[in-house]
Amino acid sequence: MHLSFRSQGRLAAAIGLWLIVASAAPARGQDPATPAAPAEPTRTPAELQLLDASMRGDLAAVRAALADKAPADTRSDGHMTALGLAAMYGRTDIVAALLAAGAAAGADQDGESALMVAAREGHVGVIDALVAGGADLAAKDRDGMTALMAAAAANRAAAVTALLRHRAEVNAVASGGATALMAAAFGGHLEAVNALLAAGADVNHRDASGRTALMAASLGGNAAIAAALLQKGADLDAIDSNGSSALIYAAANGHTAFIDTLDTAGLKRGNDLALAFAVRGCRTDTAQRLLAGGAPITAQLNGSPMIVLAAASNCEPAITLLLDRGADVNGADGDGTTALMSAAEMGFVPLVELLLARGADMEKVNKANQSAWLMAAMGNHRDVVELLRAKRDAAGGAKP
Repeated sequence: MHLSFRSQGRLAAAIGLWLIVASAAPARGQDPATPAAPAEPTRTPAELQLLDASMRGDLAAVRAALADKAPADTRSDGHMTALGLAAMYGRTDIVAALLAAGAAAGADQDGESALMVAAREGHVGVIDALVAGGADLAAKDRDGMTALMAAAAANRAAAVTALLRHRAEVNAVASGGATALMAAAFGGHLEAVNALLAAGADVNHRDASGRTALMAASLGGNAAIAAALLQKGADLDAIDSNGSSALIYAAANGHTAFIDTLDTAGLKRGNDLALAFAVRGCRTDTAQRLLAGGAPITAQLNGSPMIVLAAASNCEPAITLLLDRGADVNGADGDGTTALMSAAEMGFVPLVELLLARGADMEKVNKANQSAWLMAAMGNHRDVVELLRAKRDAAGGAKP
């Protein structure tokens, strides 16, 4: 399973560079000229001073540069204006001075706004100054993120609170349908989650893939966030477009305490599939917890019994746990592949030894008439072949 929740700031975006190539053919006998890189704009000393002072927080130098005719929206080589640089470094007084001098509050800062920059960095004073200067709280970056989402994703609880105080839309959605609450829940940011919930965030909103904030939280495994979401009515049994639930995501990532929180809240179904994902991910402690909670040892995932899933993951602890709980060592998937075949095919020698010691049948064949012997040989796993040969010889059998 793949999830694409963003845990911090705006996503890095590739920058396309367009090269302008002359259409005229080169003279006969000459090599084509290499196109020159676009020249950086020439800046006056006052403009350079404005950019530098905006970063350093030198208000007197900023005022002097403005008095010397430097435009308030002077842009740096990094595609940010003086306002954006001041916002990044938390220079509240300089932000106010630049706005008073006519700087555009919504000027592009390499794909985002100064307000988003300040929100991501957690500069509350700058946020207040920008909003007072006309910054658009609903503006989105190239990924569809608002300033509130940027603050929530970056664990800037104070910035989240400030933006909500200024009436930022708490349920705004990014390009993929995610919200600020999802970003905060995924990142494990409890303070931000609580602030968003108090402001009326939709706890059961679904993104484009049908995922909820509870599912986002299950990836990080923060049980306190799970409790906060559940207290506000999060749907325990919600299923996304891939058929996965918060329980499955938590099990696949080994978050046992998160599962305990779900169970306490009244979870009644899904233990079987969660157990299969825990075993496949070699999350043995989580698998043990689910088994203790009543998950059936016969659970399967896409037709594969858990012992085959554990073998494919080379997970000896899960194999031992399952066999101790009564799993069939010779259980097979829909193609007839057993745990021994899977381990032999991939050359997992210690696992082959374990399975043989627990009674795995080396003579079984799958639907393609392949045995563990043949699979090991085709994979050129000589150690496994010799191990199987020794086992057969000890049993008095003929060589293959």
